Amino acid sequence: MSDDLADRLLCVLRAHIGVTTLEYLEPPTQLTGGFWAELLAFELQDPPAGWEGPLVARVMPEPALARKETVVQAAVAIAGVPTPRVRGAGGPDDGLGRAFMVMDRADGVPLLAGLDSAAGLIGAPRRLWRMPELLADAMAKLHTVDPRPIRGRLADVDGVARTVPEMLKHIEAWTTLTERADLVSATRWLIDHPVVAGDDVICHGDLHPFNMLIDERGRVTVLDWSTAVLAPRALDVAFTSLMLSNPPLAVPRSVRPLLRGAGRGLARRFRSRYRYHSGHAVDRATLEWFQAVVCLRALAEVSSWVHDGVVTSRAGHPWLLSGDRFAAHLGAVTGVPVRPL
Repeated sequence: MSDDLADRLLCVLRAHIGVTTLEYLEPPTQLTGGFWAELLAFELQDPPAGWEGPLVARVMPEPALARKETVVQAAVAIAGVPTPRVRGAGGPDDGLGRAFMVMDRADGVPLLAGLDSAAGLIGAPRRLWRMPELLADAMAKLHTVDPRPIRGRLADVDGVARTVPEMLKHIEAWTTLTERADLVSATRWLIDHPVVAGDDVICHGDLHPFNMLIDERGRVTVLDWSTAVLAPRALDVAFTSLMLSNPPLAVPRSVRPLLRGAGRGLARRFRSRYRYHSGHAVDRATLEWFQAVVCLRALAEVSSWVHDGVVTSRAGHPWLLSGDRFAAHLGAVTGVPVRPL
């Protein structure tokens, strides 16, 4: 994090809050764990009402996507979903040159923290067993939130995918630009062969163990709403079960069979617990179709990194660690031979 960004953030906060003498309690620190946004943790000295306590500024490179994320996170937090409350937000013209959102800082560590080694995996069976329950419970609660207010607020946010059909149209254009004919063909197959999966709910779109924190008292917090969409609940169930089945952990080759076997068991338990908490089950054909959409989205993003020459800077990203399996699943559903890179 540059001092310049911290200084500009303080100037923006002074203007946004209306207190010209505002200061940091201590210099902001940069948080790790994100591939898209830059995260700055800070606390204000003598803060005005509503700005107390530890805060995080999420600085985002794409204004439209940032606007969508802010709208969704603010609304679901008010509705009682365990996610940080939004304190303020702005666009690239408000002083930072990028869009930003300021929110409460959440306590805890990711559900998979410390499990990226054989010792960690074997030593934490209780935490692994609880993981599907925590994910399923949070997802079921999210899916009870009325999507209509968010739909209205997103109506004037252009350039972002708000539904699965819009997502597929965006991916078709995206993969045409990156000259990935295999992904273009797979996208068109999915567009031409939709499934009927019920009414749209608010889907997080990226609910995996690294986007959920758990604190010492067992309370969870859901993070990162950048891929949220209004979609059938099957999209969220498909994403989370796919990620659990294919844990994106860089572990020694000798550990991978154990990890994949454990992952498949966790995915089955997650679907069972989601059915218990929500009263809804997702049939296998629907699950596989939506998992193909998830795989396509991931591979399309990777294709943009390759096209832009930045793929090496994304080393360790889940899409790269699971690319082979994503390509295989997408090909199996659509009948299109798909490559991971």
